[in-house]
Amino acid sequence: MASQALIDANPGIGVSHAPRSRGAAPARRLFINGRFLVQQATGVQRAAREITVALDRMLGSGGIVADVTLLVPPGPWVQPLSLDHIRVETVGRHTGVQWEQLDLPRHARSGTLLCLGNSAPALALIGREADVVVMIHDVSFLDHPHAYKLTYRVGHRLILPLLMRGARAIVTVSETERERLARLAPAAAPRISVAPNGGWSADVVPSSGQGKVMPPPGYGLYVGSLSHRKNFARTLEAAIRLAREDGLHFVFVGSSGRVLRRPRCEVPADVAGQIHFVGQVNDAASLALIYRDARFLLFPSLYEACPLPPVEAAHFGCPVVVSNIPSMWERCGRGMTYCDPLSVDSMLRAVRSVLPDSAWRDRAIAAGHMMAQRRCWQDQAALICVAALGANCLADRALGGGATVAAAEFQGSVAVSV
Repeated sequence: MASQALIDANPGIGVSHAPRSRGAAPARRLFINGRFLVQQATGVQRAAREITVALDRMLGSGGIVADVTLLVPPGPWVQPLSLDHIRVETVGRHTGVQWEQLDLPRHARSGTLLCLGNSAPALALIGREADVVVMIHDVSFLDHPHAYKLTYRVGHRLILPLLMRGARAIVTVSETERERLARLAPAAAPRISVAPNGGWSADVVPSSGQGKVMPPPGYGLYVGSLSHRKNFARTLEAAIRLAREDGLHFVFVGSSGRVLRRPRCEVPADVAGQIHFVGQVNDAASLALIYRDARFLLFPSLYEACPLPPVEAAHFGCPVVVSNIPSMWERCGRGMTYCDPLSVDSMLRAVRSVLPDSAWRDRAIAAGHMMAQRRCWQDQAALICVAALGANCLADRALGGGATVAAAEFQGSVAVSV
């Protein structure tokens, strides 16, 4: 299994290497399922975009050797994407699930089909119509079914057994999630590997302005889906108390989307002017500015596999309060302040520990930034390539061998559970 510890033990992962000689074996064909480009840009879609960009850069630098094509359905792209070394082909005539199930497998028969978003064509999995490698980010719909709409739950309950049986390789984003998948399907355990998500993309430069109407800098911030799984109700309660008791503005970035049940959202009149819902932010430059101007990020999720917002906020020097759950420790180590996600009082104590200017806040910012610097999309892309194409796709077999799988820890950093 490959994890963050494997990355730490093998610093060559993801870096540039000299191209192979002309006598080397021909590059293997890899097709990427590009449905993520036409979907709303939540964490799964943003991760798929960053992995694809990282693969493109590694192809250009000679870090990996492969023949890669991104297959995209018809329709406008939600996320901008510019690639120099990966071919982009718009194929098929359907959209949405129909495109993925009917059009996509016909165009990926001559190589390996890499699906980065929790699903894959059922016919390819059952009939071996294509060699499929799938990335399963999480199975939160099993533990928090009431957070999702019925159609989503039914669809993913049907596809998950097919993924676990029919995919030649399965990639997930944390050891915590790998263990969860292995308990669900013990026979699939040898085919499951770990490739942790990266952090903030080096491509994005913070903009000088953004389209959302925002309060002045210094607000509290939440970024993520507005759902039960993300602990929205308690987060809103904490935001209301911070508005009343500390005079803070609080910003919620995100939405319920098409697959989530919309939670109740009642803001009392006395703090209505201090609680701001800005909706989904698909533009990375605008999101960067929102992180930069926040006083802290509150992210007390009940279930996570390898979340993006805590690492992204830390990249911009924003202290982060997260839930005290195993996957969050694996992702963030000692670079965060931890709270009990079932206790609003615990959330408030954690927030107030990093709210005022102090040596403690400075240490928390430094620890978070150190952690964020260690999260690299090219590391993840290299691990995914190895799962999909074998270690020979790396120019110099950069993965080496045999690092012990363990969550990364950060020396000299700050962690507290309150």
